[in-house]
Amino acid sequence: MKIIISHDVDHLFLKEHLKDTFLLGNFYRSLKNLAQGNITFKAFLKRFSRELNRIRSLHEFNKANGVKETFFFGMRKGLNLSYNWQDTKPFIEYLIREEVLVGIHGMGYNSFDLLNEESNRLKTLLPLSYPLGIRTHYLRMDDNTLSIMEKIGFLYDSTQYILKNPFLHGKMWEIPINIMDAGFISSYRISLEELKKKTINKIQEAQSRSLPFFVINFHDIYYSDSYPLHKAWYEWLVSYFKNAGNQFVNFAEAIDLLNKPL
Repeated sequence: MKIIISHDVDHLFLKEHLKDTFLLGNFYRSLKNLAQGNITFKAFLKRFSRELNRIRSLHEFNKANGVKETFFFGMRKGLNLSYNWQDTKPFIEYLIREEVLVGIHGMGYNSFDLLNEESNRLKTLLPLSYPLGIRTHYLRMDDNTLSIMEKIGFLYDSTQYILKNPFLHGKMWEIPINIMDAGFISSYRISLEELKKKTINKIQEAQSRSLPFFVINFHDIYYSDSYPLHKAWYEWLVSYFKNAGNQFVNFAEAIDLLNKPL
């Protein structure tokens, strides 16, 4: 079983959230974590630092551990993803120089015109003939989403959250997420040791189903000492797969493997 690690980029800087509900929601969640003794006051304050993204530090960790990750960036505002798509340019340029795969964190899941516009925006930031992929923000889909994506020309989507084999929708591969930080870590209501056991159970279930890939979605904002459980879990998860001898691949490499004749 090969490992695909991916990162959704929902936030870049604190200033972009002055007119949405992210700061208020984050304040109350963080205050609860502080009251429960799960984080220090220093960690509490760090959650509101000027720079919210952890793209560079997360990539540096991944690179040091042989992880071939994929980052998904928003090309339209919505649902507390409030940065301007053009602000992603320096981050995308950095990742491309580092030979990291980049895709769209899509908003227009139910509109060809909106999603096509997002696709065209990202294309202006990417090299020609780039393997274009997508995951929707908040994993939103309806009955037409995959058909819209395939019509636009995406090579892969990774939005469905289920233990299931990849499958073709027309010419596009759907490669489901198998484990994701949101909900799974459950806002500090679980210890790291309990979380490890829960994760291993999920991995073993995927192995019992003979899945060719195990897909992880880890939001880059959590790779921070201000989210100690999330960061410790992610670092442990990467070391777990390394020690088990699993190979890390990105989505483009996974597609190449899926398209090989039997």
